[in-house]
Amino acid sequence: MGNSYPASTSRSAELHQRGLAVIPDGVSRSTVIIRPHPIYIDNGKGAWITDVDGNRYLDCNNNFTSIILGHADPVVEAAVRKQLSRGTAFSMATEAEIELAEILCTRISSCEQVRFCNSGTEAVMGAIKAARAFTGRPAIIKVEGSYHGTYDHAEVSLGPDPSNWGVPDTPSTVPYAQGAPESLADEVVVVQFNDAHGAVEAIRRVGPRLAAVLLDPMPSRVGMPVLDPTFTEAIRKTTREVGALLVLDEVISFRLAYGGAQAVHGIEPDLTVLAKIIGGGFPVGAIGGRSDVMEVFAAVQGDRAAVPSGGTYTANPVTMTAGVACMRELEEPSFDRLDDIGHQIRQGLKVLFEEQSIEWQVTGAGSLFRIHPHQRPIRGYRDAHHDSDEATVMASLQRRLLEREVYFSGYGMGCVNLATSDADIDHLLTAVGEALDLVH
Repeated sequence: MGNSYPASTSRSAELHQRGLAVIPDGVSRSTVIIRPHPIYIDNGKGAWITDVDGNRYLDCNNNFTSIILGHADPVVEAAVRKQLSRGTAFSMATEAEIELAEILCTRISSCEQVRFCNSGTEAVMGAIKAARAFTGRPAIIKVEGSYHGTYDHAEVSLGPDPSNWGVPDTPSTVPYAQGAPESLADEVVVVQFNDAHGAVEAIRRVGPRLAAVLLDPMPSRVGMPVLDPTFTEAIRKTTREVGALLVLDEVISFRLAYGGAQAVHGIEPDLTVLAKIIGGGFPVGAIGGRSDVMEVFAAVQGDRAAVPSGGTYTANPVTMTAGVACMRELEEPSFDRLDDIGHQIRQGLKVLFEEQSIEWQVTGAGSLFRIHPHQRPIRGYRDAHHDSDEATVMASLQRRLLEREVYFSGYGMGCVNLATSDADIDHLLTAVGEALDLVH
C-alpha cells in the first residue's frame, strides 16, 4: 500500500490542492468528493482500481454503475484501439452507430428506434422534449428522490427533507439547484415511489397538461426498494387514459437483465432512456421508443425536426464501437453471473447484520445493492432518507471500508462488475464485517 487515505502528504491531497486553483471544489463532479479530499485514481483493471498513491480498492461503485464488464476490458480495449487508429470523430455518420442501435432495438422490446446523445442527463432532457412535442403538453410527473441527471425539471425533489417535502399524498415540488425557475412548480408534479393511488390521482389531476411520467424502476436514491407491480400498472393504465407518455429511465436498471428492468417487470414504456453500460466505458446516452413517438426527432423532407438534436460528439465512432463490443459480450449468462454475485453479497451482508445483532438491512437486485443503517420498511424515498445520525454512520462506514481496500459510496449504494470473483466477494464481506465493529 502507498500513502493511505486521507494522509495530508499523499499525492491525492497534493492534486486536490492543485485542482482547487483552477476547478471549483477541485473536481468537476460533486459525486466524487470525499472529505477532506477526493481520491485520484491512476488505473483500474477488472474489479480493482489503484490510486495515485498506490492504494488498491475493490471497486464497489464502478463509476456509478457504468462499468459492467470490468475496468480495461480487453475486448473493448482492442475494439477501441482499432477505431482510434482510424479516427475519433467526424462530421459525418459511421456504421457503428447503426450497429449499436440495432443491438438495442433487438434487446429492448419497446424500442423500435433509438437516438443517441452523450450522457444520461442529455437523454432525459431529450425524452422530456420528445414527450412534450408528441403530446403538445408542458408538464411532467416524477418520483420523489429519483435522480434523472442535472436538468432542472428532472432533478426537482431529488434531495428533499422533512422540512420541505410536504404531505405524503401530494409531495412538494422542491427545486434542487439554487436559482431554478419558480415555474418548476407548475411544470413538474411529484409523487412517491410505490404509491399507486397518489400516482393515479396526480396523473388525472394534471391530465390535459401532462406530457409524461418519468420513472426509474429501481431508483438508488430512493433506496432501491422492491417495485410494487400495482404502481407501474396504475401508471401505465392512467397515462394511456389521459394521453400522456410513460418514460422509463433505464440508465442504471438496464444492467439488471438482458432486456433491462422492463423485461423483468413486464413494463411497456413509450420511451426508454439509456446511458452508462451501453457506452462500454465511454460517455453515452440514448433515447429509444415507439417509431411514432421517435418521429419527433426526424427532419421530414429537409424541414426542421419537431425536436432537433445533435452534438459534436454524439454517436462518435469510439463510443459506438466500445458500446457494440460491450453489448456483444453481455449475453444472458453474463446477467446470470451478475445476479449470482449480487445475491452472494446481499445474503452475506444480511448474515453479517444478524451475527453482529445490528438493525441494518440491504436492498437491491442483480449487481446492485444498497446498505441501510436502519430497519424501516422501505417503499419510497422518505423511508430511506437518512437523518443526520444515519448520514454520519454511513460516512464513517465509507471511511472504514477505504481503510480495508474497498471503495464504496457514502450513502450506501454498491455496484459490482463481471470481473468480480468469489474471492473479491469474500474480501468485501470481510471488510464490511470489520468496519461494522467500528461504526455501530
